[in-house]
Amino acid sequence: MPYDSGRKRRVMIACVTFETCKVTDPVKYYGCETVHIIHYVKASSPKKSVFSDFYERVCEIIRSENGDSVEIVEHVGSVSDFTRMLSTVLSIIEKEQSEGDCDIFVNISAGSPEYSAASAIAAMMSENVLPFSVNSREYSVSTDEEIISAYYRDGKPVGLTSATYDPRKMPKYSIDKPPEHLIRGLRVLKELNDSKKRAKSTDIIPILKERGIWFRENGVGSGKQSDTVNFHRDYVSKWLENGWVYKDTLRKRFFLTDEGENMIKTFYVLENGKIDF
Repeated sequence: MPYDSGRKRRVMIACVTFETCKVTDPVKYYGCETVHIIHYVKASSPKKSVFSDFYERVCEIIRSENGDSVEIVEHVGSVSDFTRMLSTVLSIIEKEQSEGDCDIFVNISAGSPEYSAASAIAAMMSENVLPFSVNSREYSVSTDEEIISAYYRDGKPVGLTSATYDPRKMPKYSIDKPPEHLIRGLRVLKELNDSKKRAKSTDIIPILKERGIWFRENGVGSGKQSDTVNFHRDYVSKWLENGWVYKDTLRKRFFLTDEGENMIKTFYVLENGKIDF
């Protein structure tokens, strides 16, 4: 029987176009043993392209900073094809998970916009996969003169792109929003916990009824005992199932997980950023 250290394999998925440290720094930060790099190769050009230069430089930095123990797996594809990128990232995730328990980190900051969108969706479709972003601390082009030289033409700002193809509609995948009453109910739980008041079912249920998110008819299975059973059935069991709350066994109370906190910050929020209770 092989020795089990208890440490999961760490895998990263990234895309390389015109960035280096946005790909290489997270490899070292997360201590990844396997890095899947998706990049584009211009098949029509027999010469080595700028895309290949960036890919090779990224591989060189990863090996120099992490040693030969890091396995780099190359994936060549059209990084501007959303469907291809979604399929590629999903297949990498499925293959890695089929080979054993592992932590998978998906870098959505580098690469094409199509890769970024597809990889974020793929990560959220998969269990035990962490999408992450990397912000730029310094830029290789920083002075006004360098910016004007790189992104201006004839004294006018143009940007990296000077001409485009016609817009191409992206395929739409159905991802349901979470039920509204569950998110609003989570907010009630958080309010009570934050106010240091009790957050037991008998405290939460009256507020749910007051805010119109209690759907059990009065007179049909009503009463405090039935209300408590229905609260756990309609709310708590769903919160636990989705990983939005955890139970503090010492205090016998439920608290929001990080994912639960993210849910109430993201869904059913007014345009001005205020909470829509």
